[in-house]
Amino acid sequence: MEKKQHRRFAGFDLGHRSGRATLLSEGLDGWLASHGMKGRHHMLTALWQNWDIVMGAELAPLAHPLGHRGDILLIGGDDSCAMQELSYAVPEILERVNAFMDEEYFRKVELHLLLGKDSLRRVDITQAPSLPSPPRPPRLGKLKLPPDSPLAACYEAYVRIFDGDEEKN
Repeated sequence: MEKKQHRRFAGFDLGHRSGRATLLSEGLDGWLASHGMKGRHHMLTALWQNWDIVMGAELAPLAHPLGHRGDILLIGGDDSCAMQELSYAVPEILERVNAFMDEEYFRKVELHLLLGKDSLRRVDITQAPSLPSPPRPPRLGKLKLPPDSPLAACYEAYVRIFDGDEEKN
C-alpha cells in the first residue's frame, strides 16, 4: 500500500491538521522545536530577563546586554572606563553566561559603546508605544460613491474615524 504524500509548509505537514484554531504560542513552540531552537529561544529570553542576577552586583551596572550574533554575545558599556573594566571581565562574563545557559552557548564577547543606544535591559516591552493620531486628509468625505456599494460603506467608516463618530460601526 502506498503512503499518501501531504503538502508541507514551513516544516509542518498540512495533511495532519486538526481543523481547530490553536494559540500562537503553541504553534510557535512547535515550530521552534521542529527547527531545533525551542530550548535556546527560551534560554536566551531568560538570560535577558535575569541579566542582573547572572552578572552579579559588580558587573551588572557595567555590562548592558545588546543581544547576540550567532555564538557571539554583544555587550554594551556606558563609557570608555566601563569598556576597559568589561574587557578585563570577558572570561568571567563568558563563564557566567554559559553556566546560566547550561552549555557552551557563546564562544566570544563583543564589546560596544552604547552611545545613547538602549540595551535589552532598558527596553520596556510591556507597553506598546503610543502613536500620534494621523492628520485628517484634505477633502475627506467629499467623494461620491453609489450608496449601496461595499466601497461606499468602507469609505463612510473611514470618514467616521476622523470625525470621532466610531460608535456607528
